[in-house]
Amino acid sequence: MPTSLLRRVLVALALTSTLLVAPATSAQAAPAKPAKVSKITAKTTTTTLTIRWKRPKRATSFAVCVKTDPGAKRCVRSVRTRKTSVTFKKLKPNSGHDFYYRVRSYRGKKHSAATKWKRANLRVAKGTANRVVGGRGDRLGYQWSPTTSATSYQLQVATDRGFTTGVHTVGRKKTAGTVTGLNGGMTYFARVRGVNGSVKGAWGPVSTAKLAPTPVRATVATYNLCGEDRCRSADSPAWFLRYVPKWTVRKPLAAAVVRSADPDVIVTQESATKTAFHTALPGFTRGAYKSAKTIYFRSSRFTALDGGWITLDSETKRYATWNLLRDRQAGTAFIVVDAHLEPLKGVAKDDRRRKQTQRLISRISAVNPHGLPVVWGGDWNSNASNANQSNYPGGYDAPRREFERHGVVDALTRTTDRLNAELNSANAGVPTPKANGHHVDGIYVPRSGVTVESWLMPANFTDTPTGRQYATPFPSDHNPVVAKLVLATP
Repeated sequence: MPTSLLRRVLVALALTSTLLVAPATSAQAAPAKPAKVSKITAKTTTTTLTIRWKRPKRATSFAVCVKTDPGAKRCVRSVRTRKTSVTFKKLKPNSGHDFYYRVRSYRGKKHSAATKWKRANLRVAKGTANRVVGGRGDRLGYQWSPTTSATSYQLQVATDRGFTTGVHTVGRKKTAGTVTGLNGGMTYFARVRGVNGSVKGAWGPVSTAKLAPTPVRATVATYNLCGEDRCRSADSPAWFLRYVPKWTVRKPLAAAVVRSADPDVIVTQESATKTAFHTALPGFTRGAYKSAKTIYFRSSRFTALDGGWITLDSETKRYATWNLLRDRQAGTAFIVVDAHLEPLKGVAKDDRRRKQTQRLISRISAVNPHGLPVVWGGDWNSNASNANQSNYPGGYDAPRREFERHGVVDALTRTTDRLNAELNSANAGVPTPKANGHHVDGIYVPRSGVTVESWLMPANFTDTPTGRQYATPFPSDHNPVVAKLVLATP
């Protein structure tokens, strides 16, 4: 073969060999890059973190990194795996921003970009049982056991098991806490849950405790004002109109006589809105009102937690009002009631007053599930003369009898410190005092839980040659009745 032809064949073979071999060599040197992980989820328990993802194209293995902060230099946990899930165990909480994780896919030495950092918080276990470790007046102290994965706790108390009323929630770092601002005498339900940043565990078991109240003094007055001249009419005799003048004249007199007893709570009857008795009572706040029955209380001492009115007799339009009051300093809670029952004597009226008193007691019991002390003030339109069978056959002083059936008695009978107890509380506008000791106005208290320190009937008097007389003009055709009480006594 000529030399020139041989040279041409060898060159052709060399070129052909290069074209056939080169593509195979290039593929082995530069494998395809794996796709980035795009679908990733995480699930936690109180101590574990499980991460799952979908295998992307061309990926053969994965690197998982877990940190407590994306800016940290090192992973607190890491793993290289061919699987598409991994579980990290025995983890501990990190104040609500527990862990951040990301995944990178690999194919040989080639790798994709890592996923963005995602956050995963450990779950918090259910709260533990709590117990009362002390408390009185306006506070209760509690203790409980640690909760897994909790970095702090919430302690919650309420006055109902459903935790909808009187709710107080406090945060605590330790496994103990005291709740203040409570109402002495009420029953409280309490529960605890663990917290880890924004993650909150389930509430633990509920405990029950009655908060022992601190005894407090309160002077309570009841006063029928004959406001807006309800006791005056065209049929009133001239002497009565003279001795019991218009309300505009009597208002400052009525305020002065009741203030002389330094009361903390005043319940009034025949005191409609135009009576505006509050304008003559500096330092007092108006509480519940209905149909000329108004409750006033000294705002520096008490706050009203609740209140309202009760229909005692829809036919004769008889009502009562009530307020749930709280002593600002001690936290002790109690209920005060203001009622005005059916007037006139005799068995038929007594029967009506009995039903009105029964309804009053029943309704107040319904709004008093905690068994707080109740002070019952009002114009009961009934006294011992109703039971005088020679004058009122069948009469029986219905309110007194009904109250006694429920362990409630006239405050007058609970103390020997009395002033003007021999006088009738209804003065009828007659200057010469009636001294039968009959009181249509009165304050009733429970036999237990309330101590009566004194009872008085303040009035304006003048001495005459024939004896003591009421000073005229009268503030009202009734005298106020006042009882100095100690509430929430053992």
